[in-house]
Amino acid sequence: MTAEPNFVQACEGPVFAGPGDGTLACACGQVLIKGYDPDRFLGVAIRCGQCAEVTATPPLPAGRSPPSAVVVAETIAEPRTATTTLPANVHIVGRIEYERIAALYLPHTPTDNVYRITPDLLAEVAAAHEAAAGAKLPDWVASIEDPFAGSTDHALAWAVAHLRERLRADSWASRESAATSAAATNVAAFLHFVRTWSHHPLFPAMAATAAERGFSLHGLAPFAAAHCLTAQGNRIGFPTPKEVPGRIGFIYVAAGPSDMVAVHPEVFDRFEYPYGRAWDPAALQAAVAEVVLRAQGRINLKNPGVLLLSPGVALGGYDEALIEAVKAAVQSAGRKNRGLMAVAPIVLRMQDTPDPHAVRFGYGLFPVLNRHYRGEALAGAAG
Repeated sequence: MTAEPNFVQACEGPVFAGPGDGTLACACGQVLIKGYDPDRFLGVAIRCGQCAEVTATPPLPAGRSPPSAVVVAETIAEPRTATTTLPANVHIVGRIEYERIAALYLPHTPTDNVYRITPDLLAEVAAAHEAAAGAKLPDWVASIEDPFAGSTDHALAWAVAHLRERLRADSWASRESAATSAAATNVAAFLHFVRTWSHHPLFPAMAATAAERGFSLHGLAPFAAAHCLTAQGNRIGFPTPKEVPGRIGFIYVAAGPSDMVAVHPEVFDRFEYPYGRAWDPAALQAAVAEVVLRAQGRINLKNPGVLLLSPGVALGGYDEALIEAVKAAVQSAGRKNRGLMAVAPIVLRMQDTPDPHAVRFGYGLFPVLNRHYRGEALAGAAG
């Protein structure tokens, strides 16, 4: 079946002039794309101006990461009356191909965000860890003297061990203590990560990245933020690792039709419960301001981007104070760093349920925009 065209050649010359070395021609010999590079034209169908036949470019190859800077070509047979020169960083993707890629690469929001802590759920966590990390979940012994012992060594192994111990009790609740609440949160965060991203071709690299921090909230934060950014209407992407499975040190977010900027994760655990310092609004604001100013080494006009703050586990009132501290820091430091698009804390959104053994899990991402940023802004951002 002949593909429906995205473009109709209505000019004497080629429809596009790209940065490649090849040529895309119709079967009749008419040149459709000069400087053709298959990676820059994905699933694009062009009707020849000489014989009216439709020629379609190949789709994204299996296992290849999608391009970050794209222009979506609608299936509307748009007449092109002059040759368009394609910038070197832009890819054109046909609408049908774009939708196919999106189904593969967009995060899948879990259908249920309530996690009931049971032996079966913990067995599912252990099996998912082994599948994702290629190794069994480390054995851990829960400590009575210090219930948080081991939480910074391998957060997921600690969480499972702690909850297995609590399941032996005659009576317990997922929010009975800070330690049990944190353990249930870690388990829910890990399952949320698996259910959101396990379909993605780069999931092995995501899992290897998160495993380096024991699948802690800090290790999972970049991928939680990517999910939130997508939900807020932003287009995101991941750099393709150079090795297998490789690591993902940052994510991309669109800052315009063809521009992408990096989102750099920052572990902000200075006040994390229970081993962090005690905090008050003044100390928190000073600490955030210090981190924002220090970020100029990697986020600046030459390398614009977003700073993602991961605070980890915090007690009531901290998240709200952190967001206010970020607003103050961006206001005071934004003019000094016009390459800083935003500072975005990623915080937990936990809710009680009628079931004492269950937790309702979610994230909140609160990008605070820098009004002095020199480019376009994030969609759905909170100022």
